[in-house]
This record gives sequence, C-alpha cells and structure tokens, in this order.
Amino acid sequence: MAKYFFVARDPSGKRREGLLEADSNAAVISMLRRQQLLPVEVKLVSDRGKLVAITEKEKTIRRGKVSLPEMALFSRQLATMLEAGIPILDSIQDLAEQTPNKYFSNVLNDIAGEIREGSSFSKALSKYPKVFSQLYVALVLSGEESGNLVEVLKDLSSELEDQLTLIRKVRQALSYPAVIIVFFVAVVSFVFLYLIPKFQEIFESFGAQLPLFTRIILNISKFSLKFLSFFLVGLILLFIFLSFFRKTFYGSRKIDAFKLKLPVFGDLFLKISLARFSRSLATLLQGGVSIVAALEIVARTTGNTILEDYIKRLREGVIGGELLGVEMKKYRIFPAMMVRMVTVGEETGRTDDMLTRVSKFFRDEVDVTLNILSSILEPILIIGLGVIVGVVVLAIYLPIFKLAATMR
Repeated sequence: MAKYFFVARDPSGKRREGLLEADSNAAVISMLRRQQLLPVEVKLVSDRGKLVAITEKEKTIRRGKVSLPEMALFSRQLATMLEAGIPILDSIQDLAEQTPNKYFSNVLNDIAGEIREGSSFSKALSKYPKVFSQLYVALVLSGEESGNLVEVLKDLSSELEDQLTLIRKVRQALSYPAVIIVFFVAVVSFVFLYLIPKFQEIFESFGAQLPLFTRIILNISKFSLKFLSFFLVGLILLFIFLSFFRKTFYGSRKIDAFKLKLPVFGDLFLKISLARFSRSLATLLQGGVSIVAALEIVARTTGNTILEDYIKRLREGVIGGELLGVEMKKYRIFPAMMVRMVTVGEETGRTDDMLTRVSKFFRDEVDVTLNILSSILEPILIIGLGVIVGVVVLAIYLPIFKLAATMR
C-alpha cells in the first residue's frame, strides 16, 4: 500500500488535509467519501520529505488574493464560454489552467471539484468569500434560478470593469500631483537637512553677527535635524495605530466620518461611494434580486460605513412599505438629483436603468473633480516650492551681503 496526501472539505465546507494509506487514488476517494468528506485533491507521496514539500506548496498556493482585473476577466471569459455552449465544469477547468494566478487557479479547481460532486455554481462560490463577494454570489444565484446566467455574468463583468475604470482614473489623476509632492518633500528635506547646515558652518567660521532672518532659518534647520528621528518614529507609530484602529468597528466609523467631512475630498469620496452603490444596486435589480435583498448586499460594497448605515435605514423603510425614492429623500447624504431619478425610475418601472445613469453621472463628476484638483494642486506645489527656495536663498545671501558691506 502507498501513502497519499489528500485535500478535502467536510459538510460544513471546512478544509481538511492529511495522509492516508491505500492501493490507489480511487481507494482514497472512496475512503474520504465514507467519512462524508468531499475530495478536492489526492497526491501520491513516496516519503516524508515529499509530503512536507507538497504541504508547503499547497500552503503557498492557497495564500494569495485575486485582483479586480482578474475577476473581471474571469467573469467575461466564463460568460463567453457558456454562451458558446461549453459546459460550466469544462469552462471553469479551462480557466483554472489559463490563469497565471496560482491561488486563483487552485480556487477554481476546488470549485470545479464541488460542481463535479453535485454542488451548484453559486454554492461553490459562496465558500470563497475572500474571492467572490456576496454581491457576486447573489447575482450568480439569481442567474441560475432564472436560467439567465450568461447575461448575469456579462453584467457582473461590466460592473467590475466599471469599478476598475474608476480606480484607474483616480490613480491616473493623482499620480502626477503625487510625484510633485514627493519631489517637493525631497527638495525641502535636502535644503533644511543638508544645504543650510553646510552654510551655517561657513557663517560660523567668519564669527560675524548674522541677520535675524538668517538666524531664524538656521534655527528651523537645527530643530529639524534634532527632532527628525522622533518625527519619523512618530509617523511610523501613527501609521501602525491607524491601521489597527481602522480594523475596529468604532475606528472605521470615525475614519469614514472624518473622510466625508474633509473639504473638497469629502465630496469626492462620497461621489465614489455613491457611484459604486448605484451601479451595484442596478446590477442586482437587473439580475432579478429583490430590492430588499439587494439593499442588504450593496450596503457592504460602498466602502464607507457611514453610507452603509444609511443604506440599512433605506432597507428598513422599504420593508415597511415605503418606496426607495421616498426613503432616500429623508437623508441629506443622497443628492437631490439622485433621489429624483430614483423616484422617476420607480414611477416608470425603470429603477435599474435610472440607477445605472446615476452611477455614470457620479463617475463623470469624479472625473471632473479629479481633473480640477490636479490642475489646482500642481501650480500650488510649484509656487510653494519656489517660495521655500526663495526664502532659503535670501537667508543665505543676506549674510554674504552684510559681510561684503563690512569689508568695504
């Protein structure tokens, strides 16, 4: 009898792995099924060393994440393959082989194994919440129940692509100002931490009384050098604190509330969240999900706990018999234009279409706001850099002028 390393799942979906002695792979699978375990993978192991290697490899493959572009591509490709008449099991297995992401490939192979054993596609997806969101699973479930899975997957891929486009626009708009800010900080650091101290040594060698303005700049430079290490340590500790604080319920609410109150940027963050909320809700409604269930799902996709609370209030009002537009009108966080369009959508039976238009409007607004911020931030930073350089040059040349006048 040979030794086999296995990976399986119990009835609750929990992953199990271990070592069994059997005559063949089929015998191992039979043994696992008798223990009410679903076989995911079975490998022949000849010695302990290879077992360790396989185990470590499995752990490495199972640690990872799936990016938004990978999810969008998977959804689009799966929809295309199903539309072409390829069975879902074959489609998932083919996509598992094609993806360069080993973690995602392993997840897809596990899903294929569960479908092979009789599980539905949506149920198999639900066992990987870190990869497939609740919104994704709910839409796939609605597609299975309505027999319209291909169209649902197309809608999903479109939504993911819209999210990706919005993220790319934000990054693109902020990348140039970010480069300028880094250059600004680098120049200021060089001036105050290196250039000014060098000139200070020169001035002290003359033993002359320096102008007041120059002494002030030199003292600022001394202060910066003295407390630089404390400042850096403080920044690191603040970053660590905020990282842990953000993971707490109280901390996430405080940070999200602070983000929405920021001048200019608060409005930008809100528009991004509202665009995501509108698009997700429209996609769920188009997929046949009820408004109550859709609101419960999209509340977790906004990326802001404050807006999430308001969406939960909307859901409670809808459960109580109110229309969505009427409930939205009660809260100032939802713009009047958005409320009006949702109301019209409910009156005409085109709520999903109106929400899609609202999402597009907010994405365009984010685009405009980012362009304006970029165009304003660039000259401000350049002017600021010019002012600092001018101040430093003045502080350096004032003693030189004074020494020149004394020598005459």
